[in-house]
Amino acid sequence: MISTVIIDDEPRSIKLLSGIIDRHCPSLTLAGSTDNLSEAVPLIENLKPSLLLLDIEFPAGSVFSIFDKLVHRDFHLIFITAHNSYAAQAFKQNAVDYILKPVTKEALVESVKKVEARIRERTPMDITKLMKVLRSQYDHPTKIALPSAEGLLFVDEKDIIHCKASGRYTIIFFDKEKLTITRTLKEFESLLSPTEFFRIHHSHLVNLQKIIKYHRGDGGWVELVNGEHIHVSSSRKDELLNILTNRDGH
Repeated sequence: MISTVIIDDEPRSIKLLSGIIDRHCPSLTLAGSTDNLSEAVPLIENLKPSLLLLDIEFPAGSVFSIFDKLVHRDFHLIFITAHNSYAAQAFKQNAVDYILKPVTKEALVESVKKVEARIRERTPMDITKLMKVLRSQYDHPTKIALPSAEGLLFVDEKDIIHCKASGRYTIIFFDKEKLTITRTLKEFESLLSPTEFFRIHHSHLVNLQKIIKYHRGDGGWVELVNGEHIHVSSSRKDELLNILTNRDGH
């Protein structure tokens, strides 16, 4: 039996994967699971699984951060992701498979067959090499196209400090300038990385890397690198604090 651990930030996804494993993957035995990224390393070290089913994106950051902390590295990987832009070539070169959400029985069963073959053939997986390739692509600045009077302006996501809703428009704030584009904040939010930008208020989307301080007074507000202070809605406060607490030592 192949001892398996699931790490996914969505409990319903864990339930779905567990059900498929139970009914359609007789070679797997589910040793454990968690929807909390901070629990991933101790869970893996304690259970020492032969297979990890890993969601790539978590509110606190990408799952890649756990690999530097692992002693146990003798396992195979199947990445579970809602995005199809994550280094497909890296997966192919490093004996790793990935499945796009929503996960289907057919997709998981096919991936498990590949893992079974690699185990029979004793095909090793070089995690160090894999992480190097993934990080080089994951950390590469993502450019987005913004409509302007002259045409399209291409900017790096990392240069955006925050975005503010203004009716059918969105005001985008950079270090020394701001742009108004003819897209709603909701539309613009869908273009930006969900791990780097967070909707702290119905009118404000902020770059998490640009927050320099969180203030608890007056209901809660953040201070950004450009000196702006933005109120955090009560419904988003707990999630924001959890992200900031678990993200890169904040």
